[in-house]
Amino acid sequence: MNANFTDQELHRLFVAKADDSITPEDHEKLSAILKESAEARAQWFAFQDAEAGLLAWAQREASRRSEPVEVMAEVGKHRVTSGGWGKLRYIAALAAGVVIGAVTWAVWPEATETAALGNPGVVGRGEATTSSVAVLSRGVNMEWDEAFAVPAVNAPLSPGLLRLKSGVAEIEFFQGARLCVEGPAEIKLVSAGEAFCQYGRFSAHVPPQAKGFRVGTPKGDVVDLGTDFGLDLRGDKPELHVFKGEVELHRPQTPMQKISGGNAALLGQPADATPLEANASAFDFSRELDALISASQGQAFEKWKSAGVMWNDDPDLRLRFDFQEGEGARSLHNVATHGQEIAAGSVVGCTWTEGRWPGKHALQFRSLSDRVRVSLPGEYKQVTAAAWVQLHSLNIRQSSLCMSQGLASGYMHWQILHDGSLCLGVGVQSNPIVWADYISPVVFTPERFGQWVHLAVVYDLPGGEVRFYANGLRISRHPIQKPMVLTPAIVEIGNWTPSPEKRQQPVRNFVGCMDDFSLVARALKDDDVRALAQ
Repeated sequence: MNANFTDQELHRLFVAKADDSITPEDHEKLSAILKESAEARAQWFAFQDAEAGLLAWAQREASRRSEPVEVMAEVGKHRVTSGGWGKLRYIAALAAGVVIGAVTWAVWPEATETAALGNPGVVGRGEATTSSVAVLSRGVNMEWDEAFAVPAVNAPLSPGLLRLKSGVAEIEFFQGARLCVEGPAEIKLVSAGEAFCQYGRFSAHVPPQAKGFRVGTPKGDVVDLGTDFGLDLRGDKPELHVFKGEVELHRPQTPMQKISGGNAALLGQPADATPLEANASAFDFSRELDALISASQGQAFEKWKSAGVMWNDDPDLRLRFDFQEGEGARSLHNVATHGQEIAAGSVVGCTWTEGRWPGKHALQFRSLSDRVRVSLPGEYKQVTAAAWVQLHSLNIRQSSLCMSQGLASGYMHWQILHDGSLCLGVGVQSNPIVWADYISPVVFTPERFGQWVHLAVVYDLPGGEVRFYANGLRISRHPIQKPMVLTPAIVEIGNWTPSPEKRQQPVRNFVGCMDDFSLVARALKDDDVRALAQ
């Protein structure tokens, strides 16, 4: 044990922190210990895990004996909160301290693993890994064959087959090479420095650090020596065009051939054939990609604005923030025609940023203070909430999308959980307050961070179910556990306040960007949500 603290002192600080009775001096002391000591951090994690389990037991005992015990813990699919700690709180905390030594090894890496933290090649227990070798960086009018992988812009790509039916896609490989693909085309990603192109047109840019990038074709392999080249594999006479630098052409039963900038070759011709002249204009789709994307984004933006006018007039749309206020605005206007009883939302903290297209605005949520507060009066037997979100990280237990302030029967808490799944919590009982939690499969993995994703949740009391959607597709449905009419009251988008008077607030802030938030007093069907996402 570190000379600056003992087990007994550490446990005293843990209990004081858990009880909200810690003094500023002790809080500073505990923070310093946890920052400096891996052993103390391991004990802190063990204390929290053991305490959560024991508090759940304490709550069950309190309910059985009708004793008031203040507990806020997740128990199965329910969260339970009631008033007054009594002795059970102390017993649970004390018991958690007793079992620290027994469970520390299970929640913290072994000493040998901890010692290897300076080695990035060592994968720690529970650490995220990825098989990705490239990323879909840009694209325009892309239509993918759904029989194979269907990537999204900014999505990391693992080895495998992609078939682009139409449009233009740009793929950046982790070694630094950039490959522009014009559909129809088929490409197989092999590694961070290799691809196999079956058919289509391809334009490659290979900087010096990606020298050796290899592109296989049915007629031979191209090994780049740091240059720009194009491949036209559309007909029965595939062509290689080198615009700058030099490549090696490797063909079966044929000596390796070097082709330099300005020259071209038919992949099926003999190595000693007279070189052809490279035709750069045949690959203008690569050089014009910026202009194509700009035009496409402008069209999509105009289409969104036109569709938004019709959507705003939906008779059941109670709240819609289109985030088109001027930069620096500190309130969001409700543009729903039939929801004018709902006042503008108040922006707290957040900063303005670019949304899904140039000229489109969005709010960025970064700090513990960032949120949008809005009052949602009334009762709802059916609700659909939807938003475009760009998640940047998941490093806390719960990230708020839209949550009623406080804890009460009829309140709704729509959030992202720490594992990337979505959760709709509904208060179904008061004193003690009991929550029914409906949890989707995992939506957000690290590969999806930074992408714009359309999320929707449907609470359908007459239909008896809750449904979750991502990018217009239903991902799960759940029977309603206990019928409850929703009364959202005051809600916060991107954060949560348990009560204004509470001195210490749990961290529930969303980290990312949000664009186009809607709340409808109707249970949208699958086709409706798909149309909204599109």
